Amino acid sequence: MIRPAALALALTLAPMAGAQELTPEAFQARTEGRAFGTYFMDGTLLGIEIFLSDRKVIWQAADGTCQKGIWEVQDGYVCYLYEESNPGHCMIYRNDGDDLIGRTDYGEDFRLRQGSKDDVTCPTDEPLLSLAPVPGPERAATLVRASRPAP
Repeated sequence: MIRPAALALALTLAPMAGAQELTPEAFQARTEGRAFGTYFMDGTLLGIEIFLSDRKVIWQAADGTCQKGIWEVQDGYVCYLYEESNPGHCMIYRNDGDDLIGRTDYGEDFRLRQGSKDDVTCPTDEPLLSLAPVPGPERAATLVRASRPAP
């Protein structure tokens, strides 16, 4: 018979099971120049993270508000620090097919799914790559601007 505490731990770890943890360098290679939607595990959109060069990020919340920040590595975690909401939060990422699963330093999981350039409304002067999650030699990524003209 499985004890309730052991069952709860197994269910908590299940989304991360079998997936290898990404190094910070692999995470950067996978995300730089791209935008990823961040979803609660029930599929509800939390926001979109725009990953720029030099570990700069722009967080676009589901309500459309934008915050600039950076990410850095602390104790093996990718930690986000934003201009207007510190302290930030830290995550460890694993591949899950075309998606990433991020687990916070307090144990909550999120799904990151590469979005469309059309999902991004926060202005940035840096180009973003098109939809291809991991561009292969047969499919070159196209550079697009994430900024939009004011209406």
